[in-house]
Amino acid sequence: MKALRMNKWHSLAVAAALCCAVCSPGHAADGAEAAAVGHVAAPAQPVSLQEYLRIVVQNQPALAADRMQIGLAKADSRTASAFPNPAVHYSSKRGEKEWGVEQPIPIFGQRGMRMENARLGEHAALANADVAVAVTMSDAAHAFNELLVAQQRYLLWQAARDELDKAGRIVKGQIEAGTRSRYDGARLSLQQAQMAMQVSKAQAALQDSAARVAGIAAMPQWQVRVAGSLQAADTRLQPGYDQLWNSAQTRLPALRAAQAELERARQKIKLEQREALPTPTVGVARVRNSVDGNFNQLGVNVEIPLFDRRQGAIDRAKVEADQAELRRDAAMLAAQSELQRALQQLALRRSAVQDYEKEGLAQIAPLHQMAQDAYKLGKGTILELIDALGSINEHRLEHLELVKDMLDAEWEVRLASGDLPQLQP
Repeated sequence: MKALRMNKWHSLAVAAALCCAVCSPGHAADGAEAAAVGHVAAPAQPVSLQEYLRIVVQNQPALAADRMQIGLAKADSRTASAFPNPAVHYSSKRGEKEWGVEQPIPIFGQRGMRMENARLGEHAALANADVAVAVTMSDAAHAFNELLVAQQRYLLWQAARDELDKAGRIVKGQIEAGTRSRYDGARLSLQQAQMAMQVSKAQAALQDSAARVAGIAAMPQWQVRVAGSLQAADTRLQPGYDQLWNSAQTRLPALRAAQAELERARQKIKLEQREALPTPTVGVARVRNSVDGNFNQLGVNVEIPLFDRRQGAIDRAKVEADQAELRRDAAMLAAQSELQRALQQLALRRSAVQDYEKEGLAQIAPLHQMAQDAYKLGKGTILELIDALGSINEHRLEHLELVKDMLDAEWEVRLASGDLPQLQP
């Protein structure tokens, strides 16, 4: 009798195994993936914009957290590809014992629809991670430009201090020769004290910009220095709006994310419609009855969609798809407007820099020489000399601010056209 019972249990286990084998996935699950922050050593030499953005993308913990959404989406794909687990039951009453196994079988393609929906979820997660990277890159690029200009601004103030010191030697010589009064020396000393204050303020602003750049790169101890061009690019090499927009439609992370969300929302409608179809459950049982003897029992259990046909879930999925389409259209219009605005601003900024260089900076050297010669020959006062030197420095600083606006405008065009560096985290 004991052997007979073992054989019965063995046959039941084999039947359950065969039922599960039909429904089991055809491949083993991959290991869970986790995005980690790849710490990069702080460079000792000045870095370019491309190198700095690479460091930011690899070091930013917030971006690493955003990339983990891709791992979550892959986990959802594994969940979607899994078959429902079988259920084992056992019952006993006077004169009869029953044990068996039941297996739900999604014969109407629900599993395939779930897998496709999860796959589109992976695409959406990847696109949204790219959006986060683009936003972080934008902040990093503006901080980079600010530091690049702050470095040059500090050098300009140092150069202005040196020019004032040279003028001080001229004034001192004039005083010693008796052609000038000590008032000129006192007035120049006051100007030199004010100049030292401006140099100190420029140095503080430089350190503040460097700290912000290092903070975005997640390396607060980095004594960062940057290198880049402050010259206006040739406007003839700039592509037009139509050319940039044609490439931007496929490269912009925001548009790719909106399209991915739309495709997933449309797929969800099909999924909900397929989920409305019932999933039959096939059961195999072994019955031992004191009157009828021992026998096997097969059965099928199917839900009847009489009251709940998942119409609410289907309607909700349709509304979500309409929302996703409107968001995609809104993102498209916003991207077109932003690209148009960025190109207009870049054209204006470049023109302002080039015009100022032709009309303003070209007069600096002659003005400087004339101011010194006039003072040496006694035709100019100390106030005129100081005013000339201050005006020269102001013109250089104004030109530098125009250059910074142009650099920011150049980046905005790259951002609006999707021309972002392809950097691996």
